[in-house]
Amino acid sequence: MVQPLKSLTPENEATYESLISLIENNQERLALILVACDDLRLRQRVIDRYELEARQAKIRPFRVVLGTEPSLRSGLARLELREGYAAVVTVTGAEWLLRVTTREGEEQSDLDKFFGYLQWTREGLREFRYPIVLWVTHRILREMSKRAPDFWSWRKAVLRFASQEEESIALRQEEPRSRSLESQPNAEFLPPLEELLSEIQQLEAASPESANLATLYDQLGQVYAERIAKGAAANLEQERQQAIAAFETSIDRHQKLNNQSELVGVLRRFGDFLDDQSQYDAAISAYQQSLEIAREIGDRSGEAASLNNLGITHNSLGQYQRAINCHQQSLEIANFTDDRGGEAASFNNLGNAYSSLGQYQRAINFQQQSLEIQREIGNRSGEANSLNSLGNHYCALGQYQRAIDFYQQSLEIQREVGNRSGEAYSLNNLGIVYHALRQYQRAIGFHQQSLEIQREIGNRSGEAASLNSLGSAYYSLGQYQRALSFYQQSLEIEREIGNRSGEAASLGGLGIVYHALRQYQRAIDCHQQSLEIQREIGNRSGEAYSLNSLGNAYHALGQYQRALSFYQQSLEIEREVGSRSGEAASLGGLGSAYGSLGQYQRAIDFYQQSLEIQREIGNRSGEANSLGHLGKAYHALGQYQRAIDFHQQSLEIQRELGNRRGEADSLFNKALALAKLRTSSL
Repeated sequence: MVQPLKSLTPENEATYESLISLIENNQERLALILVACDDLRLRQRVIDRYELEARQAKIRPFRVVLGTEPSLRSGLARLELREGYAAVVTVTGAEWLLRVTTREGEEQSDLDKFFGYLQWTREGLREFRYPIVLWVTHRILREMSKRAPDFWSWRKAVLRFASQEEESIALRQEEPRSRSLESQPNAEFLPPLEELLSEIQQLEAASPESANLATLYDQLGQVYAERIAKGAAANLEQERQQAIAAFETSIDRHQKLNNQSELVGVLRRFGDFLDDQSQYDAAISAYQQSLEIAREIGDRSGEAASLNNLGITHNSLGQYQRAINCHQQSLEIANFTDDRGGEAASFNNLGNAYSSLGQYQRAINFQQQSLEIQREIGNRSGEANSLNSLGNHYCALGQYQRAIDFYQQSLEIQREVGNRSGEAYSLNNLGIVYHALRQYQRAIGFHQQSLEIQREIGNRSGEAASLNSLGSAYYSLGQYQRALSFYQQSLEIEREIGNRSGEAASLGGLGIVYHALRQYQRAIDCHQQSLEIQREIGNRSGEAYSLNSLGNAYHALGQYQRALSFYQQSLEIEREVGSRSGEAASLGGLGSAYGSLGQYQRAIDFYQQSLEIQREIGNRSGEANSLGHLGKAYHALGQYQRAIDFHQQSLEIQRELGNRRGEADSLFNKALALAKLRTSSL
């Protein structure tokens, strides 16, 4: 049995089991299943769930949305159903008939027409040999028995779902390449673009003030967003503008209809799209509007969801304290409303924010709380996400075996629940941790599996992430031309889907490979382009990373003063955003540059500061590297015994972490210092 994305109440779970049983046991016969539900979000979750189970049982799901002419019979007649296979037909749209009152000059409302058609549907569907799941509101269900008695008597079953006071809060982590699961937009069940455009055109002509148009434009925005994400846009910039126009039209229509509750969701989805396009300031504006309306109408779950997404965008911008504040508020609301799923989501995102700050132990504590709740409520998908995030944090700490254990558990659950996208990200993350262990062939094997799945499911963003990871692995193997090829493919996809943040990351990867090829000017060009994008989208953390990379390139060119300038700029930003791990990296860069200038005492000062931070945040791998740098600096000063002591400490940590290459480097550097010590004592 596939687990729901979020827990149903026991009552609704029992209703769901009855529904799936009716679908499976009424193949090759007509079975009219009436389902009443007033909660549209809950309805969508239930439909998504049973259609997934139907596919796994070789039952083909079809959908019919009642339009301007609300005839069930004509809607079903448009389906291309053939005999010889199992199917289930889901019918929605009846809820909109309640929202359109009879206009002046009209003899019948759409609801009147709907009941009129129902009364004459029976004979026309006598040969229809599939179960039909007709979703209505409780009010329509009550009216149906009175106003369409013949149709009512023909029902196979009547099921009722009770509304649940909850909001599905998306866990949209930063990016796959940052080793976090990216929740994919679930647009599988949206109408095809051409069909949606045709329906909008017809409704605009027949009833330009129809309330249904607000929802259709919202769906249109989502369809364009999905096409862009999958790289299926015929013209990227044109469809990006069409998506924005569709969302804005939906928002405008909902505002005119005073549909405040609907505006909360549409504005949030608009924010999600803008965030995906790296238009972070615009995304924040949309989320803020959603948040204000949710607070105004007392929609606590909507308030929590908007705060959650706002926090994720602040995290993308390197505004980590703001992100934490948003997630903390979201957590408080979840606690107040007893929304266990919302609590888990907030703990997860707090963990990711503290991880961005390099506070990995705090991140782990939050993630553990998220994991416990996900297991408690039986949310297997959420459990996999939390396990994946724990793997990220332990990987950042250099505790690679623990990271592997968590990634493996996440992978097993993703396969169990049939989440191909999650499976791909878990595989990619396993590749990253084996890369960190310098087991590059194993890493490549995992990245290749991830890439194949991402291409199979059409996830262009995930495909770019896997290609990027393959580029990193081949770079570490010294196969620079292959690395360039993978980074270039990743870059092309990021540009194709309009992911500016991903574009900057791919340019950074290309810059590192050109650096290794000693093509320093080309490396600088790539890092400069990456820097410009990071500044354009307002990503301060990414800006610091690009500045640090430019420092490395100028260092390699022997332009140490320019290198120092870039390292210093990077350090200032890392301190500004509160990233302790980034601060440690920039301090290490400054130490390296001063070492190259022969200013070894200044180098030692910076390496010592870097070491203290690595120990403070619990980054054992970074601690080992800082100790190694200190050993080399003392070696250069002729203080060989101190150099030996630092290399010994580094060696012990590398062995503890199972890093064989790091262990070999420490042994070699220690041996050099020992040899010098013996020579100097003769």
